This record gives sequence, structure tokens and C-alpha cells, in this order.
Amino acid sequence: MGRQANKLKVEECNEIILSEFSKFKEKRPIFEIPLKNFLMSSFAVFALKSPSLLQFENQLKEHKIRMHNLNSLFKIDRVPSDTHLRDILETVEYNQYRPLFQRLFSYIQRSKTLEQFEFMKINGQSHYLLATDGSGYFRSEKLVCDCCMIEEHFDENNKMTLKFGHNILAGSIVHPDLKQVIPMCPEPIMRLDGSSKNDSEQTAFRRFLADFKREHPKLKIIFLLDALYANGPIIKLLREYGYEFLIAVKETKSLLFL
Repeated sequence: MGRQANKLKVEECNEIILSEFSKFKEKRPIFEIPLKNFLMSSFAVFALKSPSLLQFENQLKEHKIRMHNLNSLFKIDRVPSDTHLRDILETVEYNQYRPLFQRLFSYIQRSKTLEQFEFMKINGQSHYLLATDGSGYFRSEKLVCDCCMIEEHFDENNKMTLKFGHNILAGSIVHPDLKQVIPMCPEPIMRLDGSSKNDSEQTAFRRFLADFKREHPKLKIIFLLDALYANGPIIKLLREYGYEFLIAVKETKSLLFL
């Protein structure tokens, strides 16, 4: 049975999140609801385990979630509608979230919670497991934006259908005996800067590695990766950064001799 990591203080975590959200750049010249309200509302959806933005809005209307509680816990003065929330969140540049993840990680270190995630010592130094994987979070055959990945799908009659979507590369520090994980700042997998070429999970992983090494230069990591990463260039890159790794390889795949 998995053990529990030390519980962090919710109030302190929320204060860090609110402080960082308050620094996000506001693009709207005129607005009634501050950007931090949109961001804290989206955070509240996850913190209160609402199934969706729409159900969160409905729960508020039905008084299953009380405005007083939202204000005291998340400092939300006014909750935007489901549609309005989506529209505004889509305008936020993803790199603005990075300092938030850094501050939360620093708090986790100061609180000694990170120490519980130590997996093993190598040459006397604590090492941690970091599991990364790609995932899709938006798919459509009609809705498309400039950053959408474009995939060609063919049916049995060889008729092609274009599908548009957004993927993400997520990484979290994990431990086999702990139920909790420590998420790192994710890396989007999408067409960037108006590029006509699709991004890829491995290219996103290269960006993830560079950012992670810059932000946590002394942290000793064992990367947990799937068979997609079982190739020479990725293994060479991991070694150049000084990371250990465990890569799952399918039985049908040729063995790598390192």
C-alpha cells in the first residue's frame, strides 16, 4: 500500500499561485474581470475536482460551490462564464506559467517534501525518478488554430481526413511507494511561430531537457521513458546532460547495447 508524502499547506500553495498569476501580462485594454480571476478560477476547477468548466459554473449557480468559499480559498471575486473563461485562457502565453512551477518546486524543497521522493543514492548523491510522456488534450476535424498539429487520416477507401490537435509533454517526479507526484512545467507539442511543420514529442523533449537543466542544474534525475526514446540521439543527449535513464523497450524492438 502506498504511503502519503508530507502534506503541504494549502494556504501557502494558493498564495504562491495567486502571487504568480498576478504577474501575468494582461492583453485586454479594457476588462471587468482581472486576468488573475480567470486563472484562479481555472485552478479552482481542478482543486475542487469539478469534472469540467461548465459543471463548475453550474455547481456555482446551484450553490453547490459557495462564492464565499471561492473567495476565502482562492481570492476569486467574480467567476467568469465557461465560454468567457475558455476564450481568455487561450490567449495566455504558456511560458508565463514557468515561474509558477519554479516557485512551487522551491517551496516543496524548503518544506523537505522532496526528500521523501528520493529513489536511490548513486555515489552518495540523492537521485529522483522523473517520468515523462506525451499526451493529447485537444482534437477536432473542424476547429483549427495556427499552432494546431495537423494529422492525415485515411479510411478503408483511402479517403483522407485532416485532424487538428494540441499535444503536450508532461513530466513528474514520482516514487513507487508514494501516491502523490510532483509535476514539472509541461512542454507544448505544437507548431510554433507560424511554422508549417508539425512539432514532435522528441523535439519537445529536447526543449524540456534544456529548460529543466537550466532551472534545476544540481538535481540528480533518473528519467523514465517509453520506447519512443530508445534511440541513439536521445540517449546521447541524456548522457551529455548527466542524467541517468530507464527506457522501456518492446520485446520486438532491437536491443540497444550501450
